[in-house]
Amino acid sequence: MPAHLRLLRSDLHDYKAASNLSFNNHIKDLISKGRKIHHFGFGESPFPVPEPFKQGLIESAGRNEYLSVEGLLDLRKEILKFHSKYGDFDHFTVEDFVLGAGSKEVIYHIMNVFGGEVLLVSPSWTSYFPQTQLSGRPAIVIEPTRENRFVPKKADIEKALSFCDPDLPKVLVLNSPNNPTGIIYSEDDVKEISEICKKHKILILSDEIYARLTNKKFTSFAKFYPEGTIVTSGFSKWASLGGWRAGYALFPKELSKLREAVSSAGSHSYTCQPSPVQHALVKGLRHLDELEDYINRTKKVLSLAGHYCHRKLRSVGVISHLSEGAYYFMPDFEICRGERIQNGEQLCEVLLKEANVALQPCDPHYLRPRGELSTRFAFVNFKGEEAMKNVDINKNYNDDEEEEFLKKYAEPLVDGVDSIIKFVGSWKNN
Repeated sequence: MPAHLRLLRSDLHDYKAASNLSFNNHIKDLISKGRKIHHFGFGESPFPVPEPFKQGLIESAGRNEYLSVEGLLDLRKEILKFHSKYGDFDHFTVEDFVLGAGSKEVIYHIMNVFGGEVLLVSPSWTSYFPQTQLSGRPAIVIEPTRENRFVPKKADIEKALSFCDPDLPKVLVLNSPNNPTGIIYSEDDVKEISEICKKHKILILSDEIYARLTNKKFTSFAKFYPEGTIVTSGFSKWASLGGWRAGYALFPKELSKLREAVSSAGSHSYTCQPSPVQHALVKGLRHLDELEDYINRTKKVLSLAGHYCHRKLRSVGVISHLSEGAYYFMPDFEICRGERIQNGEQLCEVLLKEANVALQPCDPHYLRPRGELSTRFAFVNFKGEEAMKNVDINKNYNDDEEEEFLKKYAEPLVDGVDSIIKFVGSWKNN
């Protein structure tokens, strides 16, 4: 065995960095060398930091004290007020928190200390499976159908359970609004899944990081399964604070031992969420009316962008579900299948080479079947400040008005979609 392999656990010989981050770094490197690329491959908010948080950080820059893993009491109070404003849940208290350097960190520690099996849903965010692998947890993949909008049904979950160890506890990781599909689980979906999980004593880890970025009704799994649902969220998406690394998890009282273990793991790794960030968040969250206007404007822009991309790609035969939230959808380029394109990675390589378009394949990074030509499309490749200032949140834009608005305020997005349409057209004509 090569010496470098002996340094690693036997199950980590092929372990790689997060595919979305590695891909983004690669594309940024190409752009820095002068190549013009339409970058739809990375999910980062295009909007500026909300002013209340920006001012809060300026005022808090001198805070250098270590804090608890649970976080500032005032911050926990403000986060609960924020969720209460949107009617997400009302049973959590300030004692139920663990704060982390992004919700990704907390999710990883949950998987690390959990003593059972992890159920994932395909398609899945790119880091869930690698986190289970790194933590040594067995992972079982649930495979819902496209016809059901990739939302797991009773039969899907029970089929996956047939591959599980009946003696081990289980946690089902769910993400709504979903990355990469942009689909939102309806209230009926949430209720049905909650009932199945209660019946089979499955815990739910509900990743609700995109909950504010939708014009549809959002329903938390904690509403129907409060005793068995862990909620994770943060500020990277709705507040455009991705680089601040500000996330948290809320545990029901029934899972206090699990919360204590996750908190202990945090104390032995990252110690605390950065002190200046926590103080800044407290100050910012005390301006809920200003933040609500920010949310309404940004999600309106994202709704226009998502609808435009879906409409244009559908017009040339690229199939997908319309994004209902977050800033993603999952177009399937089956129409481009040919001798040179037999799987998602080949598709994206050809797209980058011939159309200067960067997309991420969903096989294998998002747990889609090998050979499927689906991609994760992030429609945020533009600077959003002027778009959010000028969007009319009360207007129902028709298709022509939508296109006119995006050409004016999100030109890189329109140009990139045009390049994809030309690419698809050239393949259809071959």
